[in-house]
Amino acid sequence: MSNLLNQAKKILTVAKDTAKTSVTAGFGVYGTIVDEASKSSDKATQLFESLVERGTQVEPKLKEQTSAIFAKKITLESVEAKAQSITSRFTGAQGSKLSEVEGKIDQLTAMINELNTAPKKVTKTKALAIAEA
Repeated sequence: MSNLLNQAKKILTVAKDTAKTSVTAGFGVYGTIVDEASKSSDKATQLFESLVERGTQVEPKLKEQTSAIFAKKITLESVEAKAQSITSRFTGAQGSKLSEVEGKIDQLTAMINELNTAPKKVTKTKALAIAEA
């Protein structure tokens, strides 16, 4: 019986040691996670600070560009000039080109319509009949 009791004690000791080792490994995992999170936080902070620094460098140029855009005034003259440019495309030299193209399209349409009609019946004439004889 004492042999069985000794074996039970050994099993209990091994189980306690295994449990203690497992818990200690869990603490190691937790410590590693905390260390990595701290490193990531430091990297994120560094990235944010570098973005702020870069933004500070770019800000004056961006302000200058946006103020130049807003400084442009739309005047009645600029609107009239743009409208005149657009209308001259359709009424001026380009307008005559459009008319020329339309004329050519009409000619092509007429030719296509002629092709779509049934061909005329071909008949032999006397000249052909004599030549065949």
